[in-house]
Amino acid sequence: MKKGFMFVWIVGLLLMFVGCAKSVEPNEELVMGDIQENVKDSADETSGTVKEEAPESVVESDKDKEDATSPTEFDVENYLNEHYSLDNSHFEAISWENEDTGTTDYTVNIVPDLKEHSNEMKEKFQNAHMNIYEEIETMTEAAKQMMDELPKINSKLRIDSVNWVSHDGEFSVMLLQDYENSSIKVEGKKSSKTLSQFSSQQIECARVWLLLGPNQEIDELNVRIIPAGEPVNPHDETSATYPEEVIQLTGSRLVDGSVTYSGNGDGTINVYNVPLRFEKNVPEDLDRNYMRILTEGMIENTELVYVDPGQEEDIIELIKLQKIH
Repeated sequence: MKKGFMFVWIVGLLLMFVGCAKSVEPNEELVMGDIQENVKDSADETSGTVKEEAPESVVESDKDKEDATSPTEFDVENYLNEHYSLDNSHFEAISWENEDTGTTDYTVNIVPDLKEHSNEMKEKFQNAHMNIYEEIETMTEAAKQMMDELPKINSKLRIDSVNWVSHDGEFSVMLLQDYENSSIKVEGKKSSKTLSQFSSQQIECARVWLLLGPNQEIDELNVRIIPAGEPVNPHDETSATYPEEVIQLTGSRLVDGSVTYSGNGDGTINVYNVPLRFEKNVPEDLDRNYMRILTEGMIENTELVYVDPGQEEDIIELIKLQKIH
């Protein structure tokens, strides 16, 4: 009996352990399931965060790239000085918005670093109609390259004109201009340029012709700088010489007439009553001092004239027609 009781007691214990084991397994599965679910959720959240941040990072990179080449961020002046450097000179760029083309346009000035070099180049430009100078050809070639290449870097940027400007800013020569896309008044459209973008000499020449030019319907305005000491009549060795540098303005035809003057820097000019061309075949019986006396009279009897500022658009129209010789 004692053995039978022990057997029954052992069997009862075994049944109790089995029952406990079965009751624990579902709890363990529930707990493990919660842990796995939490791990999965955590992984999904982490994965989701990465996926959301990656595109944002890419967008910022693209924006930085766009800003780097936008007209407001791109330093044209610095770029030109780095890529088109010229000996003893530097570039200065003046910008404005072209309403007709939607581009940012530039007037580029080549300015000598030193006064001595400026005076040397000014003399060469004044004699450019008689001689070919390597420095001028180099500048013109650089102007063509930068005008062609800048829009390829950024389609919203364009060079309207390239000029050589003396060290003191009083003398300038237009080397090249993009007339086809120029924002200067065309076919009745209002100009988006202002006079501040031109040299004082360009403005003065235009104002003088607007005031004194015999014919206003011209297709070009030729500007010839005549240095002091040049003969008034270049075809006569007895001619008197100019005591100062003068400027002679002419159209493309004889009928357009001419104006010869010197500027005083105060809004007034000295007008020389000099014909565009002197007669080459003069009577042989004339006094040998005739031409000297005639040309001395032209120099001594200059007329002081106040130059009216004129209308800005009219001045810009004439600047567009200027050709420096």
